[in-house]
Amino acid sequence: MSKINFISFCILIFLLGCANSYKLEKKPELNILESYYKTKSSGVRGGDSGYSIYLMLDENTNLDTKNIKIKGIYFKDKYADLKNQGLGKYQTFIKQDNNTDSLEPVFNSKKSVEIKEEKIPFVLKDTEAVISYLQNEKMKFFKVALTKKKTMDFPM
Repeated sequence: MSKINFISFCILIFLLGCANSYKLEKKPELNILESYYKTKSSGVRGGDSGYSIYLMLDENTNLDTKNIKIKGIYFKDKYADLKNQGLGKYQTFIKQDNNTDSLEPVFNSKKSVEIKEEKIPFVLKDTEAVISYLQNEKMKFFKVALTKKKTMDFPM
């Protein structure tokens, strides 16, 4: 009987651990003042294209006293690390498929590139994103809405 109890206990612990791994926080410790993204597309064939993402935290939010480290963001079926730019500003770039817009013909294009989209653990709408952060060495997640800002186009 003790083996069955032990196995049941192990299964229960395993299931509880898995269930909490991607739980979204309802009231996160972070106060985000602004969150937005801009699209970027290179003017040359094969150049980078994707999304520049920006987060602005409330200046009064002291991450050190709350033992918080912002890690990254899930957006458009991708994940990227967020970089601290100072003064509560965080930024990242999520690369999309290579830019194939070009007027020049493609020669010897026998090589095909297979693009794989990451399976993210969240169901997100078009402008929703999930921020991941560590608080007291425990990974936490919360959903945020990103607004789309226009990119300034410069004539070439």
